Amino acid sequence: MPIVFARVDDRLIHGQVVQAWLPELNIDEVLIARSTGNSSRLNEGLLRLSLPYEYELSILDAASAVRHAVKSKRRIFLLLDSLEVLADLIKEGLQIKSVNIGGMHFKENAQKLAEHVFLNQQDKKLLKLIRDLGITIETRAVPNGVSISIQEVLPL
Repeated sequence: MPIVFARVDDRLIHGQVVQAWLPELNIDEVLIARSTGNSSRLNEGLLRLSLPYEYELSILDAASAVRHAVKSKRRIFLLLDSLEVLADLIKEGLQIKSVNIGGMHFKENAQKLAEHVFLNQQDKKLLKLIRDLGITIETRAVPNGVSISIQEVLPL
């Protein structure tokens, strides 16, 4: 599977992704997966405008995203707006070794873990599930930033 990097970031495509991560990782395509049960539409046009033209952009539901990634020949940056979507992808058969938590901003009853990472009880439950599958979880804003292992700072 050609997923080079998987990142959960509730802002999806923004400066850190475009200016730091994509060039560093030599990516061909950004794959945004959305929850299978999510009937709301992402503003695909705005997301496309946010991404430089040299990168392909695919926005798919969880099942389609996994099928797409398995057969793709491109170097894929997998971008998700929530841990729930990551859990959906794993249920659909996604196999990754690690995930980066880039930004999960403030919400009610959430614990601050890092500058832009706030986790509620559901997030912690999903992170435990992800960790128990052997997937490394870290938070880091940009490639040359300090990597914080979520397993080390948050007892799950």
